Amino acid sequence: MQDSHVPGTPPRQPLVVPSRSDALLRRLTEPAGGPMGRRTAPGRTDPGFFTVERVLVIMTAFAALLAVMAKGHCRTTGWNTPDQQSTVCWSMFPNAYVEHRLDVVFPFFGQGSNFDQSVVAGSVAGATAWLTRSSGEGALRQLAFFDLNAALIAVLWIAVVILLARSAGRRPWDAAIVAVSPVLILTAFASWEMWAVALAVLGLYLFVRMRTLWAGVFFGLSALASPFGAVVLVALLFLGFRTGRATRMLEMLAAAILAWVLALAPLMARNPPAFPLYIRGLFAAEASDSSLYGGWNLVAGRMALPLLGPAAATAVAVVLVLAVLAGVACLALYTPRTPRVAQLVFLAVAGCQLVGKDAQPWHAVWLVPLVALALPRWRPVLLWQVALVAHFIALMLFQSKVLGGISNQHAIDTPYFVISALVAGCATGALMVLVIRDMFAPAHDVMRRGGVEDPQAGALQGPPSDPRHALVSQSRETKHQRIQAPAGIGGRPA
Repeated sequence: MQDSHVPGTPPRQPLVVPSRSDALLRRLTEPAGGPMGRRTAPGRTDPGFFTVERVLVIMTAFAALLAVMAKGHCRTTGWNTPDQQSTVCWSMFPNAYVEHRLDVVFPFFGQGSNFDQSVVAGSVAGATAWLTRSSGEGALRQLAFFDLNAALIAVLWIAVVILLARSAGRRPWDAAIVAVSPVLILTAFASWEMWAVALAVLGLYLFVRMRTLWAGVFFGLSALASPFGAVVLVALLFLGFRTGRATRMLEMLAAAILAWVLALAPLMARNPPAFPLYIRGLFAAEASDSSLYGGWNLVAGRMALPLLGPAAATAVAVVLVLAVLAGVACLALYTPRTPRVAQLVFLAVAGCQLVGKDAQPWHAVWLVPLVALALPRWRPVLLWQVALVAHFIALMLFQSKVLGGISNQHAIDTPYFVISALVAGCATGALMVLVIRDMFAPAHDVMRRGGVEDPQAGALQGPPSDPRHALVSQSRETKHQRIQAPAGIGGRPA
């Protein structure tokens, strides 16, 4: 294999190959010939047609096909309760089409709309319902509605993988964690959450490319699609204070707010009460069964203990979310070494999901791309995804019993579901602990190996604009390096 470097151009940087560096992948690649040899030079040689991105696209397309096949029973027989839960082919798309009368009412904009998802999800649902108006009536149009939304989600899935590969520096193969994610195969077509994720990942890609204002625009649109988009902005703002670039981050925040307002303006002009009603509905809604508060209510109902009403659950959730953000702020400002962008964003989003009132298994769609950048270790990530998959299946089987009265032979009872939710939450917490460990002990962070500081730093990299902040930050990190230095003869640093 010959080097394809053209004289007079910057040399290509070699890529990090997971089958070499990850112990689990080294074993898994044995049936296919073992890990890539040491004499190859990925990133320096011409791979021909099968570039990294093209292979990732093929992997994602295959995973999306598996995701559609997982919904095959419902696509054939229809989305009927409790059959759709007991066969784990439930999806929000066809159910929302029927429950919210999307064939005649455009979400938010139409009079009498009771759509309970975000404005972005409502706009997508209304547009796709309008596009399927010639596909027939009843079950035929419901199926066409699902297929069109699933196709759009598949396109977004591929786009997210490509953007992650281009944002990962020398580790584009880490995007394979998203391309073949078991969690995404099972839950990507369960909700419109991928729209918010794609907007946030596009914002992160632009942030890496130093286009902070445009990044703010897409972060703002992501916040309109999901509250977790706003959490990403808050985490970046904390890092801006740590690195002396608070002004730049505040400009990005202003761009996000402006984009959020402009995107919401047509709705407020057309149907002013719609958005306030949606917000009030979020606060007044019951806690989800997968949340801490819903789990408490399920157990308390069995043991005749006091239940948490919507108001109490909302109040506790708000306090805990603020506590999580305060903890993230402390990590951003006081760790010995500046945390990487992906690490802090992952901790903020994962923490808010754990304590949120509307926690759902498909919200993990947010965490899979972030963990691919924050903790690209296949073994813990796959174990975590196994716990999430088990939680989603348990939720479906539990709902088939609650909603359809199915016997325990084909469903599960409350204790088993609560245990599955608890295990999934503990698995997410374990990943958070590993990320925090990498912050305090960067030697464990695979992303920092090879002299790489932070591939996603974007506008946060380089010397701070405030000289006083530069002295404080430099003294803190120098002190940490002095403590970590190996001891020489007589106990002095070598």
